[in-house]
Amino acid sequence: MVVLIGIGLATGKKRQSGELITIVTLGVYLVVVGYLTLTPTSYAFGEVPTTNPVWVGPVPTNPFPFSGLSLDFYLNVVMMIPMGVYAALVTNWRNSRIFLASVLIGLGIEMIQFMIDWLFGLARWVDINDVLTNMVGFLIGYGVLTILQETPFKRVVDWFTVK
Repeated sequence: MVVLIGIGLATGKKRQSGELITIVTLGVYLVVVGYLTLTPTSYAFGEVPTTNPVWVGPVPTNPFPFSGLSLDFYLNVVMMIPMGVYAALVTNWRNSRIFLASVLIGLGIEMIQFMIDWLFGLARWVDINDVLTNMVGFLIGYGVLTILQETPFKRVVDWFTVK
């Protein structure tokens, strides 16, 4: 988070208050997502999925899409919606870059979970459903903000957009 604030302030550009709010809240959001996805605890909301893991060394994985679904499936979508909103606020990316970013973020989180689990026993599943839900949440957030830019809320969106 300190790095994001430093980047925001050290670019030599005078930042408007809306831009600073976006940069700081993005930093806070990334810390929270990191905590939720990379800590050695497992949050089980609702029923625990009944899927048997496919073990890759000491790491439990689920390589089968849409198997073992629980409330976590939908909460992952919700968790990543702000990531798409921030992508729209801090980048000028369009279409293929946004889609690629949505895939890479989900894959990146799961790969880091896998490596940490392999090395330190994180006790978290590496799940293809998480990659899919992270992608969907990211794209929903980006889409919502893109649509808002075509409405009377454009001025509000522009105020928070990092230029």
